[in-house]
Amino acid sequence: MQNAAPTPASGPQLRDLHLPGEPSWFPPAPGWWLLAVLVLLIAFFAIRALRKHARHRHWAGAAQREWLKLKSEYEQGANARLSLCQLSALLRRAAVRLDPTVAQLHGDEWARWLDQQLGRDAFVGGSGQALIAGPYRPDAPEDLSSLLEISGETIKRMERQL
Repeated sequence: MQNAAPTPASGPQLRDLHLPGEPSWFPPAPGWWLLAVLVLLIAFFAIRALRKHARHRHWAGAAQREWLKLKSEYEQGANARLSLCQLSALLRRAAVRLDPTVAQLHGDEWARWLDQQLGRDAFVGGSGQALIAGPYRPDAPEDLSSLLEISGETIKRMERQL
């Protein structure tokens, strides 16, 4: 009988080298996970900022379009008192969109705030004074042309600040 033990001169019986397989693409390394999360966060905030900007631009255009419609209706013979009330409401909505604290202003404070937006005195002592008390008086002014022009310019200036 022959002994199966290896002889010291020949050494143990070794097999060929066995290399590991290629690394798999999944799961990615932790750095790739962090990069993916970072890209998703940047995309989320970019989309959010773009939507916010689009809402502001839409509102700004809507205020200008509503003013143009109101002016056109007045020029075609709409009721002056009704046009004055609609103009007052439009200016108030535009102002509140720009600065929510404006909702608390009345009378001369409201007129001064509008003058500040316009950059000159037109509402406190000028033709814009009809906007302050006119909607609440039974004898509303019949000619609103200058008030409409002043209001249109004020809306344009408020839109630029958004």
